[in-house]
Amino acid sequence: MHYKNTDIVFLANPLTWDRESRMDIKPALNLLYLASYINSRGLKASIIDAGCENMPLKTAAEKAAAINPRFLGVSFYQGSHDGVIKLCDEVKKIAPGIKTIGGGPLMTAAPDRILANDSVDMGVIGEGEYSLYEILSAGKEKFEKIDGIAYKTGGALITNPKTSYIENLDALPFLDYSLIDMKPYFALQEKLSVPRSIFMTTSRGCAFRCTYCASPFLWPGRVRRHSVERIINEIKHHRKIFGKINIGFLDDSFFADKKWIDDFFSKIADIDVNYSCIGRADHISEETVKKLSETGCNFVSMGVETGSAKKQKELKKFLNLDTVMKNVALFHKYGIYCRCFFMIGFPDETVGEMAETINFAVDLKKNDMRDCTFFVTNLYAGTEMSKKFEDGLWKTKIYNNDEKAGLESSRAGKPEDFAEEKFSRYSSIPAVNINPYLNNVQLVELVKIAYKKINEKRYISEAEIEALRRL
Repeated sequence: MHYKNTDIVFLANPLTWDRESRMDIKPALNLLYLASYINSRGLKASIIDAGCENMPLKTAAEKAAAINPRFLGVSFYQGSHDGVIKLCDEVKKIAPGIKTIGGGPLMTAAPDRILANDSVDMGVIGEGEYSLYEILSAGKEKFEKIDGIAYKTGGALITNPKTSYIENLDALPFLDYSLIDMKPYFALQEKLSVPRSIFMTTSRGCAFRCTYCASPFLWPGRVRRHSVERIINEIKHHRKIFGKINIGFLDDSFFADKKWIDDFFSKIADIDVNYSCIGRADHISEETVKKLSETGCNFVSMGVETGSAKKQKELKKFLNLDTVMKNVALFHKYGIYCRCFFMIGFPDETVGEMAETINFAVDLKKNDMRDCTFFVTNLYAGTEMSKKFEDGLWKTKIYNNDEKAGLESSRAGKPEDFAEEKFSRYSSIPAVNINPYLNNVQLVELVKIAYKKINEKRYISEAEIEALRRL
């Protein structure tokens, strides 16, 4: 990698610096989009993949400083926030002249909190490509007219409002996967029996306004999409580089636009590619599932979140659970691997509602759901749900399997390996207790029990959940 005269180095940090990195099956796609755009505009961006390479904090900071870019770009997420601050502190010690720019959901939601740290100089709010390019192109400290950024001047914090978003996504360049080493990701995918995959998105935004989700404030306004022709051309581009490769589409709701998806089906069939995607069950009919199967889709993830019809309305998710059940069976019928996501421990969720969710997942398993993932509910900054609580309640931490508070010895048997593996991969839990019935340690334990119940296709009783409160 040639680093001379680098304008910005993006650093993809691990979840935590103090223990072995928990590598994902995909690289930091947000940084890859930003770096690809910056390079396409004639500036120079590179990526240090510290999480993938399992770099210690000091090594990552030294590598960034050795490149000596004008700017260091980092992403702020809940849970990994403190580790990113440590990185910025370390880089400033070694190379105080490097300016640090933060982005990500937490910067968008709370720029004042992030920029209160002396080692973070600036922030990009919301969609980053255009704003970041303007920062890199601006003369010294001439930031007052740049859309959607936060910065410090004369000891004061200035926040320029975000007024516009990229209307024509086709104007963005193809992702430049040469900026990262995909070999470790392919190796991990093979280890986990995941098809050899690269990832991309076809859209930005979501038309729904679920109370727990960050999309409404990260992507306000209407959903924007690449044209189908553009997506097909980008797939062909990556096929020339990687050969036969699975495409993982990471849109919030891949099936939301029926006209777009019908056009996609008509064109994707001609290029012999396998792909996976994410979508809502109520956007899917048997015709859709059949077309997915015929055009190479091998994996679909669906967010269900709760098995309580009452909770579906309260969360503004508005899924019809009968539709979920029907479509899980359809995916099995047409040979598509289906995984569903669930959440446990909402701020006002009762023990009965938790039991409804676990038992609905059991019913889905009986109906041939192939896999599921349970999350302990986090309050994300900027979401409708988080606004009902004090600021400190939206902080999260990274799950550590040493933090069991004695519960393991209180329950017969050990946690299943698959439950620990799930928690290590999907690892954020609230830093404070947000559910009035179960604390965070008990919720983690409940999720482990839920996995066992689902795999054995056995229902859970409210009494079994209540028993956790006595441990």
